[in-house]
Amino acid sequence: MTSIRHIAVVGLMGSGKTTIGARLARHFGRPLRDSDVEIEARQGRTVRQLRDELGVDAMHELEARHLLDALADPTPSVICPAAFVADDARCLEALGDPSVAVVLLTVEPLEAAARFVREDHRPWYGGDPADFLERQGRSRLPRLRALRPIEVATDGRSPDEVAGLAIAALEDVMG
Repeated sequence: MTSIRHIAVVGLMGSGKTTIGARLARHFGRPLRDSDVEIEARQGRTVRQLRDELGVDAMHELEARHLLDALADPTPSVICPAAFVADDARCLEALGDPSVAVVLLTVEPLEAAARFVREDHRPWYGGDPADFLERQGRSRLPRLRALRPIEVATDGRSPDEVAGLAIAALEDVMG
């Protein structure tokens, strides 16, 4: 029996967390806990609207709380937290728990930007999404890599290919 209670799919905005998380949840028969979906359902507004109405700090606290609550839940699940959690020490510490398998999805900034602009629910910062995502990657990816995750590059791969690579690595870890 595995000691992995939760699978957390992390990465920058536009890396494919929700898409891959849904495939992993189906494969492993676990519920999907997606940050954007759950926050929007509870708050009745998109995270972009929440950022505009409540401010960045309040929106980020909702995102951190989502991850921390999901990880505290004893029901095994697949969790897709907001990209922001890489900036929160509490979240990084919780993701480092040995009962959490972390899957880090990486993507080049130009490809992430193309995905990012197709979604209107995400908060927008600055004029050029590729530049914004590249800056975030420089600060966030080292923190996420410090968790020693299963890392899967999504560039040029279909969601099924990415999910297949993640599933194979997770099955090795989970036994």
